[in-house]
Amino acid sequence: MKSFPSLSAALSRVVLALAVFLVSACGGGGSTDLAGVGSGGSGVASGSVSGFGSVIVDGVEYDDSAATRQAEDANGVLRNVALKLGQRVRVVYAGARVAASIEVQAQLAGPVTQGPAADGVLQVLGQRVRIVSSSDDATRSNPTVLDGFATASAIQAGDEVEVHGAWAYDSTQGLWLLVASRLERLATAPDPVLIGGVASAIEGTVVRLNGAAGTRVDGFPAGSVAVGETVRAWVARSGLAGSPLVVQGVAGAEIRASDLDASSTVSLSGLASGYDAASRTVVVQGVRVKLADGVVADEAALARGEFVCVELSRSGSTLVARSVKQRGGSSDLGRTAEVKGVTRGIDWTAASVAFTLRGTAIQADASVIDATCRAVNATTDVYVEVRGSVLGSGGAVTASSVRCSQSYSGSATTDYTGSLESIDTANRSLRLRVSPSGALLTARWDGRTYFEQHPASLPVGLRVEVEGVMDQGSSTLRLTRVRLAD
Repeated sequence: MKSFPSLSAALSRVVLALAVFLVSACGGGGSTDLAGVGSGGSGVASGSVSGFGSVIVDGVEYDDSAATRQAEDANGVLRNVALKLGQRVRVVYAGARVAASIEVQAQLAGPVTQGPAADGVLQVLGQRVRIVSSSDDATRSNPTVLDGFATASAIQAGDEVEVHGAWAYDSTQGLWLLVASRLERLATAPDPVLIGGVASAIEGTVVRLNGAAGTRVDGFPAGSVAVGETVRAWVARSGLAGSPLVVQGVAGAEIRASDLDASSTVSLSGLASGYDAASRTVVVQGVRVKLADGVVADEAALARGEFVCVELSRSGSTLVARSVKQRGGSSDLGRTAEVKGVTRGIDWTAASVAFTLRGTAIQADASVIDATCRAVNATTDVYVEVRGSVLGSGGAVTASSVRCSQSYSGSATTDYTGSLESIDTANRSLRLRVSPSGALLTARWDGRTYFEQHPASLPVGLRVEVEGVMDQGSSTLRLTRVRLAD
């Protein structure tokens, strides 16, 4: 079993001088905070994927060209995965926001135990999950990305799903619920399942999740969890009918005590809960934070439970927010979805253009497509910048603007669709006949590449979508992802 010391427990055992002032890594104004204009130091960011350029987390762009993109399994092993809009992620980076690792951290994975009610709340593994259906949500949360479901009403008890999001306290119900940023249908039932939530009570090695009458989960190492902290654990599917559930493995935390050592920048995004105006403390994703003296925040919005991004340091055993960013006005914080990359094969002259960029479905009406795109031939590589939002069901980004350029950096992420001409698993290389130009592309992969299907099982002639970055000074694409074309 893999376990981590709880954040508060670890902090209570360590007394350090106040860390140096932390430069903000939360998104600021209305445009993306680009990599290369960052802190110049190392850091950790926990939040939701709001777009792709490299990867954009709550409005901040991190260069992921050399990063691992992984998720932890029940054995504590990190395996390559695809990054998707709305996923909850932990980014470890250095320098000018150059990501070394991106860990995808689902909060729940298993069966729907109760379908959505009129208020958009359903249950997964007995835990309450709220679907956000409007960009005008009171918490300023983005609409939930639904993958595999046309509408929220299509979700039924027994469906197998993976859910990402932010935990928020519902004072009217006296319990914690997960406000979903992404809900994805799973093709196969996971075993073990992943259960998560906020520790409401602790009885020895048993943790009660999300409320006074919440799910009891046994097997957490003594002292590893404190009341109020967010936890995630793997539980055998065969034991779901029992109580307490028995832990097979404890998943890694989003923010860890070691993250706050030295002068690292640590940012945490989520929904404000339990704001106390007298002490100026607030809980974000199970982490209680005190607003530093002099920090200005919309305290009424914190009390309402709105979206917030805090920069963390510590003073002794107290976590301090040295910076607070909130959505509204000029602060976007990922409310606008941004998708950027190189592609080809799009008919920009159509009245309505539907295409996929960086694995994300885009829908663009003619009125939002710039003339820079309409002048591009479908057989020509072009750098595309999309801004928009997830307005409705299905998870597609509805574009508010689409711009194109035939001049772009050689490190830009590139998407191609085509047929496999050959594949050499021994040398980790393949050749792709790109559509619609028919050009032959050489690509290679390494240990960081995610394959939707094992490379040895990919037959010649199969249509695939590939994503990667051109090796500097060559015409070989270094693959980051290979998936079957729809």
